[in-house]
Amino acid sequence: MSHIVECIRTVGRGERSRQSLTFEQAYQVMDDYLNGQVDDDQMGVLLMLIRVKNESKQEIAGFVKAFQQRIPAIGCDIDWPVYAGKRAATGLPWYLIAATLLAKQGKKVLLHGYDDPAVEREYAEPYLVALGIPVAESAEDAKQLFLQGNIVYLPLHAFAPKALHMLNWKHKFGLKSPINTVVRTLNPGGGTYGIRGSFHPGFARLHAEVENEVGQNSHTVISIKGQSGEAEYNPKVSQTLYVSTPQGVEEHYWQERYSEQLSTPIQCQLGTPTDQHIAMANSVVSTVAALLFTEYQDRNKAYDEALEMWQHYVDLINQ
Repeated sequence: MSHIVECIRTVGRGERSRQSLTFEQAYQVMDDYLNGQVDDDQMGVLLMLIRVKNESKQEIAGFVKAFQQRIPAIGCDIDWPVYAGKRAATGLPWYLIAATLLAKQGKKVLLHGYDDPAVEREYAEPYLVALGIPVAESAEDAKQLFLQGNIVYLPLHAFAPKALHMLNWKHKFGLKSPINTVVRTLNPGGGTYGIRGSFHPGFARLHAEVENEVGQNSHTVISIKGQSGEAEYNPKVSQTLYVSTPQGVEEHYWQERYSEQLSTPIQCQLGTPTDQHIAMANSVVSTVAALLFTEYQDRNKAYDEALEMWQHYVDLINQ
């Protein structure tokens, strides 16, 4: 029996007999697929079966490891996956402003994601030019761009084209697959810190747990329920967030923190309507604070520093 057939049988048996794949099984089957030893139909069946039963941290970690071994080292401070896109009702991709604020503080920020034209959401790619964020054509190109600046956007097709191919199966099967979780965890830059956004219950914890399963013990990630599932903090809600540290996964409960008194720019580089500027300010400050929390482990300190960065940004625009 081939390994892929064994994996399909393992997760596809009856309710009482089915099991999740082990880390080793998941790694091996994805490695086989990426080597061309498993066809799309078989891999598609496996992924859909896993999604129906809910993917485990071992399965995602095994898949991630197989991809990571094929990604050249880039090097960055902050890993920022942006794959979900934002619903129009939640505003433009304000997390891009948050990322540029951190880059201006000397942090090497690697954004990676994709733009799905079949989905009516606000993705990062159309707004990169407005903020002067360069787009890398490959992992090696990203490395070179970091010699010129502190922020780079790396499209998924430029470093993991097979992952993009698999993401697009959702249009074929009508369901998202575990690859939606995998791409958020690839960390192509080998960042020291990172942020993960998700929407559905349970996935915020899962993203944090996967970091430890993959063995990235020097990588600290904050995992949140983001705006529309994107890696942008929603300051209007209270939520439990999860931080993956070298010691394991920690839980933190953050109360809603939204201020109508924040300074706002005369105009937004992204084209945000004036009546949304307060919402934008709160989202940017809270998102920066979430990233800084991975380093400081102190919410008030992180928030105060994020607020200073935002005020400096506004002052420069309004002068």
